[in-house]
Amino acid sequence: MAYVICEPCVDVKDTACVDVCPVDCIHTVDGDNQLYINPDECIDCAACEPACPVNAIFMHDEVPAEWNSYIEINEKFFETFVKPDTGGDAAGGAGGDGQTADKRQGIPEEFVQLPDLPGSTIRPVLRLFITLAQPVFGAFSAKFKSELEELVDNSRVFSSAVSTGINCLINLTLYPVLLFLFAVQGRGVGLFTAESNFAIFIGVVFAMVEGLYRFKDDLVSTESEEKSRYGAAFYGWIPSFIAQMILSALKSTIVSQPSAPRSSVPGAVLTDGPIYSDDLRERYRRYGMVNRIQEESDYYQIEIEFPRWVPDSVYKKQFDLPDRMPDYAYQIDLEDDTLTVEAKLEDPRFSQVLGRASSFPNGFRNTFQVAGDPNDYRADLRDKVLEIIVPKVGKAADLVIEQPVHYAKLKG
Repeated sequence: MAYVICEPCVDVKDTACVDVCPVDCIHTVDGDNQLYINPDECIDCAACEPACPVNAIFMHDEVPAEWNSYIEINEKFFETFVKPDTGGDAAGGAGGDGQTADKRQGIPEEFVQLPDLPGSTIRPVLRLFITLAQPVFGAFSAKFKSELEELVDNSRVFSSAVSTGINCLINLTLYPVLLFLFAVQGRGVGLFTAESNFAIFIGVVFAMVEGLYRFKDDLVSTESEEKSRYGAAFYGWIPSFIAQMILSALKSTIVSQPSAPRSSVPGAVLTDGPIYSDDLRERYRRYGMVNRIQEESDYYQIEIEFPRWVPDSVYKKQFDLPDRMPDYAYQIDLEDDTLTVEAKLEDPRFSQVLGRASSFPNGFRNTFQVAGDPNDYRADLRDKVLEIIVPKVGKAADLVIEQPVHYAKLKG
């Protein structure tokens, strides 16, 4: 149970908390003198706590000792409570005493304009350098490239796979040239002889074998869901060790920190100390509730924000989880004018925590009413935002889409 409503609510029953609850988990019945939070429906979003005018709502572990009895009172209420059908007209309160009847997907309006995190935390002045240095960084160890990629969090600035691939292509020229020069200068072989040609051939073969080994995780089909690791070139191990120490030492310098850290709310996301200003929005992302649908003249544009930060909890420390959330696996179905998106977190590092706390849901499922060809839509996951284009006429590949300015609450 995430939150409990205590004694100050008795005989008050102010429904401000009901109005801000995004999942309609606050209920009561006619004749009862307080409101109750359904522990099976509450997503621990913290929206109701500041909305309560009498400060009656507390997290389960923070309920004052004199009101501990309300934990059991809240549980017993839902042993017999049956949620009323809200398909008709809205009443005006909570549950049978005025349950809001027409809540839809979407983040509550008061949280819509919270500022977005940048696509990358690397300082802008360094992004061009990192992009241009990819051929060099590609020769370094998988650990270094993975940490740098996680730090940048923007595949257009740096990608482990791309940098390794560029380095492998360079090695196809570098190794033959070095062996050729060694044969000519070190062994006195003639320029255009069988021996010099053989040295070039050996260099090409060595570069190809090394490249295949470095991409073995992508080339060999396994049942493992672990992220592919792109190893170092044979000459990159020692520089990798040095670069790893430099990256660790300069991490606080090359990373932009939030300008105005603020006090925490339940479930806030901590990253190296500061608390980002959209921690509430991050909580909604984990349940697929930060989404947007826009209808244009010839297409529908749907956007769903995926989580970006791992919630700071005992599980994060216990299982040594990273700061950044990995990409979700998702499945899209368009049938009977209904588009369904199912997203799941399949990273094996999180297998022991998923479903054990409201901060770590297994995933989410969104549905949108759009009319389109079930076999013709476009989906693109970029910077933790899934964009889906469903054309009304023509083909999705032929549409030119402008980038959105901001995200808004889903209307209707």
